[in-house]
Order: sequence, then structure tokens, then C-alpha cells
Amino acid sequence: MSGFLAPYRVLDLTDERGLLAGQMLAKLGADVIQVEPPEGSSARRVGPFADDAPAGDNSLFWSAYAAGKRGIRLDLASEAGRAKLAELAMTADFLFESGAQPLDLAALRAANPRLITVSITAFGSTGPKAGYAAADLTLWAAGGPLLPSRDGPGAPLAISVPQSWLHAASDAADAAMIAHFARVASGRGQHVEITAQASVAQATLSHILSEPIGHTGFSLGPASGPKPKKKELDLSGSGSRTRRNKWTVRDGLAELNLGPGPAAGRFTNNLMAWMKAEGALSPEFHGWDWITLPPRILSGEISDEALERVREEVATHLAQFSKQELSALAIKHKLLLAPLMTMADLLASEHNAARQNFVTLEEASGARRTVPGSFVKGVPPVALRPAPALGEHDAEILA
Repeated sequence: MSGFLAPYRVLDLTDERGLLAGQMLAKLGADVIQVEPPEGSSARRVGPFADDAPAGDNSLFWSAYAAGKRGIRLDLASEAGRAKLAELAMTADFLFESGAQPLDLAALRAANPRLITVSITAFGSTGPKAGYAAADLTLWAAGGPLLPSRDGPGAPLAISVPQSWLHAASDAADAAMIAHFARVASGRGQHVEITAQASVAQATLSHILSEPIGHTGFSLGPASGPKPKKKELDLSGSGSRTRRNKWTVRDGLAELNLGPGPAAGRFTNNLMAWMKAEGALSPEFHGWDWITLPPRILSGEISDEALERVREEVATHLAQFSKQELSALAIKHKLLLAPLMTMADLLASEHNAARQNFVTLEEASGARRTVPGSFVKGVPPVALRPAPALGEHDAEILA
């Protein structure tokens, strides 16, 4: 046994909507048992798929998010399956579920008062939207963060890789730990409910940061209708409403918030100082203090044309560097800049190698999978086990 949570057992009855929650506890050392229906979790049928293993064992999604767990099949539609689950629940500390299988959580908690149960839902178990179906797109829309992705007055743009349920699952892992903290004092478990709509709403920093930096009344913008006549600036530091925050560099793209105001302005000043030292900044911009620039922009003293000329000079300067070079320069000059990493970049990263952020595991099928490793470093370490094959640990767990 190793890891901070080595003494504890987790029953994970989630599908693709919640796998990450149990895995986070597994990476902290908990014994996480993935409970699947006889035909296997629906998460096994989520792509992308590899061609080096049979169907059911070739989902890279499953390999990534079920790693760290043992697996067992239980038919919860049968009395025998429910009895086995109840027996396992007597030995468990945590139970995660996402509505994938029929459960009587109240009965399980009554039998084991120390059991902490966590439900992951789209909109909650009560309220007018409780029964709504939910896709990743609709959850982002309902939570609000889809709005800033509007292309001008057009429709919002879908987020590329589904993430809403991952936010909910990670919040569920946090919630389980908070409930555990309470159990240490009270001796009793509790039921916690996580809604994906609330999780994605909290995943955007713009509103959270607005009040502390004096940007009272900050809004993501009107959902429809004409743009406001009054000039608006994004002082949040998030770059979510800046005119331009993706920049072409020699081998790809970099993220840079060229922002004014108290949150981002000092970083923009650092960028301008570097460009001035390199002879890359026109003299007309040398005296700009980006921290105090907003009133000058709003009053019209600084024109839109002048701001666009600055952006073009920044674009020309950044285009000569590679992503790796810019990473080092951002640290040296204290810039609010980061390269947009491809998967190849991430796997080749010296930092990720040093932190062992990716590990290669051999699954029961013989396939080798490179997956995210531990998200924490501590003593004692936790060795990550490969994602279980269907029924791989039935006999071991039931024994």
C-alpha cells in the first residue's frame, strides 16, 4: 500500500461522465474498484480507438481515464448483483456514480454510515432541468462559458475537445475529500451532488476576477442584438475578450494576452520593455504604461489604429521565435505568454519528462498505452496500474 489515500477503498460506478473522479483518488493511493455492467462500461465505447486490441479493450479514452483502477462486473438489475454491491459497500469509504446504473444510495449509506456517496449530474437531481438530456455543447452553453466563443454576432463556437464532464468529475473528487474531512470530525459520511452546469460556470475566471481588480459590472457581453456603443475593455487578465490573444510563431501558435489594466498591464509592460531593448518597438509606444492605459483608451487619447499598430509590431516580433524559445523568454522577461502545445510537444517536453507526467503501461491485452501519470508528487509514491480489462479482477475482488 502506498499513497496518501492508501487505507481507503472507492467504488466507482460512473461511466464516461465521471471516470476521472475515481482516478484522481486512485492516483492518491486509494483502492478504486470500477464497477461495470456485464456488457462493460459505455466508456469503453468512447473513441478514439486503437487498432492493436479487440473492441472493448481498444478505447484510448478508457485507457486514459480508467488507469489506476481494478475492475469488476456486477449485474445490478439482479438481486445477486445488488447483494454483492451492498457487500462491497460495507468495505468502502467512497462511492461515485453518474446515473449509469440503478442504485439505492440511501440504503447503502444506512448500512454503512461512514460511506461518502457522490453523484455527478448534468443539472442536479431536482429543479426544472433535472431530467434534461445533456451533451458537452449544451452544458457549456447552459453554464455560460460558451458565450465568449462567439465569432462576432454569429453563433458560439463549440469547444474542441469535450471537457464539461471532466470539470464535474474533478470537482467530485474535491468534494469527496471535503466530505472526508468532515467525516474525520463527525464519524459519519454524507451525500454530495455535483452538477456539470455549475462546474463549467466556475471554470471561467473572467467574472471571478472582475471585482477584485475594480472592474465592477464586467459582463461577457450581450447574447444577441447590436454591440454596445460604449467602448469596453477586458481588465480581467484572462484575455477572454481581448482583440487578439493567439499569435503565429515560427513553429505554431502562442497565447499572449496583450492586456491593459491592473491585472495584465504589468506583464504587457514587460513585453514592451523587451521589445524596446531589441529595437522592435516604435518610439511612439515607448512611453505607454499599460497599467494606466485604460482611461486613455476610453477617452480616445489612444486610438484603435495605434493599438492595431502595436499588435502588428508584437506579431512581427513573436513570429521569429519557436515555441520552446518563447517559453524560456517568457520566464526570463516575466511575460504572460505560453505556447499552444500539440500532443507531440507535450510528449517531447523536458518538463513533463522530469515530472513523469506521462507513463507507459502495458494492458492485459498486451497493448502499450502512454497515459497521464500522477498529478501530485509526494511520499510515498503511487505506481499507476493499467486500465482493467472487462472482468479482469472479478475473482480477486470477490475473494
